[in-house]
Amino acid sequence: MSQLPKRYDPLVVEEEVLDFWNKEKIYDKTLESRKSGPKWNFLEGPPTTNGFMHVGHARGRAMKDAQIRYMTMRGYDVWRRGGWDMQGLPVELEVEKKEGIVEKGLIESDVGMDVFVQKCKDLVDFYLKRWVDDSVRLGLWLDYPNAYQTRKDDYIEHVWHFLKLANEKGLLGRGYRVNPTCPRCVTALSGHEVSQGYATKVDPSIYVKFQLVDKENEYLVIWTTTPFTLISNEMVSVHPKYKYIKVDVGGEFWWIVEDLVETVMGKAKIESYSQVETLTGKKMLGWKYRHPFYDEVPFHQEHDEKYMHAVVTGKHVTVEDGTGLVHTAPGFGPDDFEMGKEYNVPILAPVDTTGKFTEEVPMFKGKMVFDTNAEVPRMLEKKGLLVHEETISHEYPHCWRCDTPLIYLADKTQWFLKMTGVRDTLVKVNNDVTWTPDWAGAGRFGDWLANADDWCISRSRVWGSPLPVWVCDDCKSEVVIGSRKELKERAIKFPDTFEMHRPWVDEVVLKCEKCEGEMHREQFVTDCWLDSGMAHTASVDYVKDPTLFKSLFPYDFITEAVDQSRGWFYSLLYTSVVMHGQAPFKDCVSQEHVLDEDGGKMSKSRGNVVWAKDALETIGADPFRIFMLTRSASWSRMNYSQKEIDLTRKKLDVLWNVVLFSETYMELDKFKFDEKRMMKFLPKANLEDKWLLSRLQSVVKEYHEHMDKYLWHHAGRVLLEFISEDLSRVYLPLVKKRVWLDSEDPKKVMAYDVMYYTLQTFIRVLNPFTPFLSEKIHKDFLVRFAEGLPESVNLVDMPMAVENLMDKEIEATFDVLQELRTSSSHARNKRGVKLRHPVAKVTLIATDKETSNRAESLRDLLLYDLNTRNFESLLTDIMAEFTQLAIKPNYKALGPRYKDMMKDLVAQLQKEDAVKLRAALEKGPAIMQVKGKKVELVEGDVEFEESLPEHLSYADSKIGKVYVDITRTKELEAEGLVRDVTRRVQVMRKEMDLKVEQSIDIVLHFSDQESVDLAKMFEDYLKNETRAVTLDLVGPDEEPGWKKYSYIKEWEIDDLKLKVGMSAV
Repeated sequence: MSQLPKRYDPLVVEEEVLDFWNKEKIYDKTLESRKSGPKWNFLEGPPTTNGFMHVGHARGRAMKDAQIRYMTMRGYDVWRRGGWDMQGLPVELEVEKKEGIVEKGLIESDVGMDVFVQKCKDLVDFYLKRWVDDSVRLGLWLDYPNAYQTRKDDYIEHVWHFLKLANEKGLLGRGYRVNPTCPRCVTALSGHEVSQGYATKVDPSIYVKFQLVDKENEYLVIWTTTPFTLISNEMVSVHPKYKYIKVDVGGEFWWIVEDLVETVMGKAKIESYSQVETLTGKKMLGWKYRHPFYDEVPFHQEHDEKYMHAVVTGKHVTVEDGTGLVHTAPGFGPDDFEMGKEYNVPILAPVDTTGKFTEEVPMFKGKMVFDTNAEVPRMLEKKGLLVHEETISHEYPHCWRCDTPLIYLADKTQWFLKMTGVRDTLVKVNNDVTWTPDWAGAGRFGDWLANADDWCISRSRVWGSPLPVWVCDDCKSEVVIGSRKELKERAIKFPDTFEMHRPWVDEVVLKCEKCEGEMHREQFVTDCWLDSGMAHTASVDYVKDPTLFKSLFPYDFITEAVDQSRGWFYSLLYTSVVMHGQAPFKDCVSQEHVLDEDGGKMSKSRGNVVWAKDALETIGADPFRIFMLTRSASWSRMNYSQKEIDLTRKKLDVLWNVVLFSETYMELDKFKFDEKRMMKFLPKANLEDKWLLSRLQSVVKEYHEHMDKYLWHHAGRVLLEFISEDLSRVYLPLVKKRVWLDSEDPKKVMAYDVMYYTLQTFIRVLNPFTPFLSEKIHKDFLVRFAEGLPESVNLVDMPMAVENLMDKEIEATFDVLQELRTSSSHARNKRGVKLRHPVAKVTLIATDKETSNRAESLRDLLLYDLNTRNFESLLTDIMAEFTQLAIKPNYKALGPRYKDMMKDLVAQLQKEDAVKLRAALEKGPAIMQVKGKKVELVEGDVEFEESLPEHLSYADSKIGKVYVDITRTKELEAEGLVRDVTRRVQVMRKEMDLKVEQSIDIVLHFSDQESVDLAKMFEDYLKNETRAVTLDLVGPDEEPGWKKYSYIKEWEIDDLKLKVGMSAV
């Protein structure tokens, strides 16, 4: 009895398989079965549990599972511990949103830090459960019970251990520099966080003149898109080698770089100006100017250092835009800050971490900096210093989590991990990693490493790994603590209830070993990327016992989204180099993002996010997985398209139907697979059997080549093409006749053996892509028709290509068959002839003798496969003599030249010899006479159209020209008709849910007598194909006794009306 439903329903199959896996503990049995195998170690990039899994996440997790299952079936003992990133700014922001906390200061004042921390824990616990549920539903087999969590004390202790080691190596320290700062989150960010948050922003674009001191009516013209930073301007930078022009503008003299004079004048709408003097930038060094807000900002009145309010030189100046004179505010820009240090000027950064001006700027005190961008130009305008004002749309850094525009702000309090002393090693070990694609590592990531800034790891937040630095209140000495044990030993105050989070860790007081004063913790938490970056050691509790770590490190494989090149990939690499001196992973696959159907970025604000749970509950895990894995390369962006998923799903329907067909007839004949029997009789097997087995080995070989290189899209496409083309469209139709032979007939048994062997092999290589469908077919089909198979496909080994079954000559021969099938189908379609209708003849004019010979060797198969009464393969195009050549005038080319005589010209063209005219035009212009006037034709004036007689249709092919003779005879019409009728009777058998062997009585009532006569010519064929005991063929003048038939249905076949009555016998 069949154990497979007649229709493939992924949701039903997957629910059943999940239950089977759980009840039979298949995951545990799989691990146990591979314990003695070689090790292959996967390091999970921990998802952040601050939201639900979307389809982009799910795509990456499908990639992980595909490779894990593949390596497991290859016999490897796969390390697959799960992991969760559960701290940091992303979690805090989600809690703030849910609790209605509008600014960070309210966390402590209104909520309480301990309450807020508990809410963070509750939030990540809620999302953790959903992520595990969705991952299991997706089919991702990871070790969830032992998954690492970055919030756990044991994990945080590894972060402390690393920072203590980094400090001992001189890599950890406080720095005075400009940091990207989020005024909404009230914290500094790292460079790699900034790289993830660029967005388009519209800003003011203003040109301003600074009056030179001791130079009457002379001005430096600068440009900025952040007017608020002019408050902190301290210098103007020029390039030492560029030429700068003194421009006379109505009696005022403006200094502008030579390359941009015309542009600036154009923007300022100044038409009358002249160039007075030219200097190189280095000759302008030291020129003093009056600050535009000298009177309003006390700082500018208090400082007059040598290069304060002066021209300085720097090679960072460009002429791509602006004026070539760069407004330099060391408190608001990294390049500016470096210039400030170089020229030894004091730093003015009068903005707090909330983005508001301090009392150092009385006129703007308490105002958000971006809110003053409109006020500054108005003040400049009143002073007569505004040259031009417009707006600009440009890419500007935003917070990667809350989307707030960032401020670059000089800060003395932040802590950094230095690149100095580590950079060269990072670049070197990165070259040891195998990246997929290679340019992601050697190019994008490698270039970034070579130029990366020091890593700002301190965050002015709450929920994260506390920075383990204590500072003496008195002598300001610092100590970095490396473990909980060390902290407790050194503490003079330690809370009764303690965990390694704020606020509890803030209560710990140490005694200063230098002055015996009290030491309090620097109240920062660390960058959450540092947490996840410690996964290589913290996930396996390295500090307590390094034994397991040593057996896993370096890990064989990681894969995450492309933006992790400056996130997790970087933090992993940095921490590993500091701790272990090498890269923590051997192979890294970069993933690109999933976009919506129209190619737009998915976002909650746009309402176009597709959640993984919704997709899995709607379309099923297997169709989702195989679409995601095959649609594009992992490193290519892909559009999420339901239509394309449905098309991919149909290929799984094809597989299901092939299995159903095999199950139906194997069950009837009580078949049991015997591989030895198959191999014994293979030399005498039909050509199509040998071809399928050879083709299967080629597919398996190519599959492994792709899987070993993490090219899942290629591997999956190879499998889908095999099932939909080779097995279903080529092999299955060729063997259908054999299943009706006697049960012991060797040709029938061979067909069963080949089909079973093929499906068994195919299901195993398909398992990494569609684990639910593969399991269902394995346990409910393959296990039934063979002895000794394990209960699960996950417990068998991955098949390798069997070289002695490969025959490239047979495969090349069948390539000819497939080309002929495609081309003859095209030729049929041109004339509306269905494949079920036989044709008189198919002729191949082959490109070469080898192809022709291969085609001839397939004659018997081709007659059946192409549904033709005759086939021939030739090298000479004998059909050319039937080809008619017609001349078609090109009116667009001829009209402008011969407008007044076009009617006569067209008439004359119809009389010309088309063959001679084409030959003449191939040599050059052709001259013809039209009513006594000379007309010159050139190539393109006319087109030549080949046409064939009505009984021939034609299609081009890689192997030559294919002609189909569609001449109709009574016999061919009759055969076509009965095939159409047979198809409809078979549909009705399915609708009646009849078994294959069930016999029927049937009546066919035709709307015209001619169809009755045609059907009678193939009456025996009809009875055999439909398994009819009695068959009545009735014309329009008769009325059958319909009551004796249990199922009656009316059909239309072109112009014919057919009424069918059927009963089971």
